[in-house]
Amino acid sequence: MRPFLAYLIIAFICYSCTSKKKNDSSPLKVIPENASLIFQINDFESVKNEFSSNEILNGLTLNKPFSTLMNTLKDLGLLSNQKSGLVALSVDSLNIDYTFITKDSLSIDNWAELTSKSKEDLTFNDHTITKYTVDNAIFYTTYLNDFWIMCSSQHLLQENINSVSSPQKNSSFKQLYEVSNHEKLINIWLDIDKGTTMLNNLLGKDQKVSNFGSWLTLDATVHGNELVLSGIAQSNDLNQYYLSLFKNIKPIENKVWNLAPSNSKYVISFGFDEFNKFIENKTLNNYPTQPLDSLLSTVEEIGISEIGQEKMLFLKTYGTVTLLDYLNTEKVSTEEFSGNEIWELHSDNTIFATLQPLIGDITFTFASITENTFIFSTSKTTLESAISKIKTGDTFDKTPIYKTIKTNLTQSSSVLSISNFEGNAAFLNESVSKTLGSSFSNSHLKDYVFASQIIADNGFYHTNFLIKKITNEDVQNTVSQAFEIQFNTDLATLPQFVTNHNNGRKEIIVQDQENILYLISNTGKILWKKQLDGTVQGKVHQVDLFRNGKLQLAFTTNNEFLILDRNGKEVKPFKITYSGGNLNPLAVFDYEGNKNYRFIVTQNKKLHMYNNEGKTVKGFTYDTAEANILNSPQHFRIEKKDYIVLKLDNGKLKILNRVGKTRINIKDKFSFSDNEIRLYQNKFTFTSMDGILYQIDSQGKISSSNLNLAKDHGIDATSRTLAIMNDNILQIRDKKVELELGVYTKPVIFYLNDKIYVSVTDIQNQKIYMFDSQAEAIPNFPIFGNSVIDMADMNRNKKPELVFKDQENSIKVYKIR
Repeated sequence: MRPFLAYLIIAFICYSCTSKKKNDSSPLKVIPENASLIFQINDFESVKNEFSSNEILNGLTLNKPFSTLMNTLKDLGLLSNQKSGLVALSVDSLNIDYTFITKDSLSIDNWAELTSKSKEDLTFNDHTITKYTVDNAIFYTTYLNDFWIMCSSQHLLQENINSVSSPQKNSSFKQLYEVSNHEKLINIWLDIDKGTTMLNNLLGKDQKVSNFGSWLTLDATVHGNELVLSGIAQSNDLNQYYLSLFKNIKPIENKVWNLAPSNSKYVISFGFDEFNKFIENKTLNNYPTQPLDSLLSTVEEIGISEIGQEKMLFLKTYGTVTLLDYLNTEKVSTEEFSGNEIWELHSDNTIFATLQPLIGDITFTFASITENTFIFSTSKTTLESAISKIKTGDTFDKTPIYKTIKTNLTQSSSVLSISNFEGNAAFLNESVSKTLGSSFSNSHLKDYVFASQIIADNGFYHTNFLIKKITNEDVQNTVSQAFEIQFNTDLATLPQFVTNHNNGRKEIIVQDQENILYLISNTGKILWKKQLDGTVQGKVHQVDLFRNGKLQLAFTTNNEFLILDRNGKEVKPFKITYSGGNLNPLAVFDYEGNKNYRFIVTQNKKLHMYNNEGKTVKGFTYDTAEANILNSPQHFRIEKKDYIVLKLDNGKLKILNRVGKTRINIKDKFSFSDNEIRLYQNKFTFTSMDGILYQIDSQGKISSSNLNLAKDHGIDATSRTLAIMNDNILQIRDKKVELELGVYTKPVIFYLNDKIYVSVTDIQNQKIYMFDSQAEAIPNFPIFGNSVIDMADMNRNKKPELVFKDQENSIKVYKIR
């Protein structure tokens, strides 16, 4: 619950009147006694300019309650030559009335040119009241105690004349008026005790603002795409107020942002120097206490966030033993995830009742702990995702939302909330009113961050509310998550980048264990799904069959050779089925780079070669090998000669020319490792299972080096860079890096934007490492991940992204800056 978000209402109320500069005289004696919302405009011309151009204001004024206030105050738009003034709003059971107070003389703009108008002088208690009728507008003016008064109600104006000499009039307002900064554009005061009827009128009877405190004063500032409200709130001891929960509690530095996942819609932090004072305040303010209150005595920060439709709770403590013992008695089961225990708790757990009313009526059924912070979630999947993000540093404090707003906020708070558009609209609906929540949902302020802050200080509560346009500037030397996608079924293949021929940007293709193939946009949107009959084997190739710039997807499954167009539709005649299955990954050769493709499908000993039309290439004579073909054939070019290389399971290495004739006769046999052949230093380079590195030149000369590699070693190479992963030692060229003990994948080399990247993944500890060609670690690696990566410049901005499998049913895209 955060009714302090209601500050927002006041910000926009103050802009609902348009007219011009500052006046130091106090209008306190002529403010109506029953006024509950008051705002002073210190520079009408500046307000008018901001109102006409500000995106924040324009985003809300067409929706309730702002449209209601605009309509109430439309009469003020008839005035001319106003410099400064004060508007006081009063309400009876049906209507909101305004009283406008100014030192500037009241004159109607272009009065002589108006066609539908009238003016009538009335007398009341020796005061002259002028009644104006302009079109459908009726309002009343008088001169009272050196001020010009304009009022929407004759009765209200007469009451004000009668009470002007009251010595106790607006005593609370006087105190707050004197501490306001009249150098600001606008000052706002809300008498919450007196304003329940008005708030109900504007926000509906479901509004929660009345529970916030007794008085609130705010100063408003607008800078371009930023609105700032700052001021002081009060809470007396006579009523059960939200603010009273923080009385005599010193604020602490808020740190939950370092743990909340980056995809949180909002994060709220409550800070306590002594949690027991919070319990005492609950008792004094007639909030129910709980038998388990003492279990949380070491809590110093409470955090709440929401991811999707799931809530999360963070309890940062300086002592975990008592609460940990309690949770161990309440758990139903325990399992391990990524080195963290996850407990499933009894659904009737009552520990969370202690945290009401801060967290609302929520019960969390899954829990874990990291360092000195307990983390709770309403779903296990969300908790697992949060743990993954914490381990990789993919947290809320790294997001543009947080970075945009953090310089505007003080480090220590009693209450601090930060949210995106979706999170703020949802919380306004839950915690302030459905009317305001609906207004925000229709406001189109999707590119803004919203923050609110309360700082308890000796019986007063400093308050800040901010709306600010999100800045998305990339911070250099960072690695951060771009997006994450969860699937309903575990994945069968690793995600791979492919090119969108319409814009040159990258998309992602991946398949789940139900053999559904997905194409995903560069923003994380699933573009289409296609049901296949089997699992994609190896890499998906992109080809331009019709030489028109439009790319297709070519691949094999266990028993089919398929080519799909960009929309996932099969390209005829490329749906070729092979009895018996057991196909290797597809090989695609483009000898001259002219898109005259050769598609090679290998199955056991058989080799099938097709052209762009799906017809068998008859000139290729090597259609049956002496033994089963391992992996897929590879094509290399050395000094304008083509070499087709195949590994056979009898240890033979076949090196052929374009027509399938032997180009290099290799008599030796090899115990091939599970690594592809690479062309390194213009030599065919590969390794054996017994740890020997072999190189064969174009004349057939064989050289070998016994590197004593482990059986499960990995290699990758470009023409000048060789990378070897052996146990936990990564060698790049002649440099070696010792990594922590683990189970490592083969190294993968990427060449992007004139830079070499070498990546390996520790699948045991779920860490992805990244190095440059000199074996220097790329900053901010390793990151948390569970597979080999693919890497590309996804957005054509000369900045690389990588994609990988995270959990068994999810992928992530990270960007390197």
